[in-house]
Amino acid sequence: MLQPHTTKAVAATKPTVAILGAGAIGMLVYKQLSEFTQPILLGRDLIKEHALTFEPFSKEATSETQIIEGMMCDVNTITHTQLASVSLIIVCVKSYQVTHAIRPLIDNLPQQCTLLLLHNGMGPHLDTLALLAQHQRDDINLYLGTTSQAALKCNKLHVRQTGTGKTMLGHLKGKKLTEKQLALLTQAIPDCHVSEDIRLALWQKLVINCAINPLTAIEQCRNGQLAKPQYQARIDNIIDECIMVANADGVILSKQVMVENVYQVIALTANNYSSMHQDIAHQRQTEIHQINGYVTSRAKYHHIATPVNDQLVDDVSSL
Repeated sequence: MLQPHTTKAVAATKPTVAILGAGAIGMLVYKQLSEFTQPILLGRDLIKEHALTFEPFSKEATSETQIIEGMMCDVNTITHTQLASVSLIIVCVKSYQVTHAIRPLIDNLPQQCTLLLLHNGMGPHLDTLALLAQHQRDDINLYLGTTSQAALKCNKLHVRQTGTGKTMLGHLKGKKLTEKQLALLTQAIPDCHVSEDIRLALWQKLVINCAINPLTAIEQCRNGQLAKPQYQARIDNIIDECIMVANADGVILSKQVMVENVYQVIALTANNYSSMHQDIAHQRQTEIHQINGYVTSRAKYHHIATPVNDQLVDDVSSL
């Protein structure tokens, strides 16, 4: 095993970016941004923490561990003064945790601050908009994003990157990010792109999650097992139902493209366990209601039958 080396975050007079959520993706994005600026990592019980252990993605058996020194604060005790210079908060928590995570910060957010929601599934943006309205924070801007990067939380502040992938983000409400802010994100996060139609990008990612996550949770298998012929019919049915609902929502998806995308992700992440598999294995709440459950809820709105996705929601909920 190679010896770890310490990397200090790039010095900045005042932090302008915060990462909300010290889970696997939150720590990964924090590390990536730390190479270009001084972000703040916001999580629970981080008052005495000052460094993050990072294992980069490698196809080899070993990789060089890095120690990232930086700024870490407890989300429940951070003050308006500490957040005063922050203009962008990237929210990297589970989809069902989004509003709960934002609520302690909402009254301390600087004017014209932007929230970027980066999570699996769909739907939490609606709850976030309602929360902002409830607190009369119409000045807060909102972006939505999705990432196919993969990471594993090994310990409290120890993360291992387990895969690479595309990150998409796009504007939903309020003012748009400046060119400087967008340049920072696209430079720091590998394969990061700005979408002019973020709803399309989110639906495309949602279909992939709908096909892979619940099946790996139910079968208790790695992603790669879904390439076997016995899963093809179920995956096709999942995709068909998702496309019908997306089309009814005004988002046009191609069956050929979605099938190619699903099997490409299965191949690229063949040795990985999906997040839903991990949640079931560790007896945690899953995101099934924000993934397949979002499809079924929109299907009911449009009076569309989605028996395969309905059954997956029931099956995962009963695990």
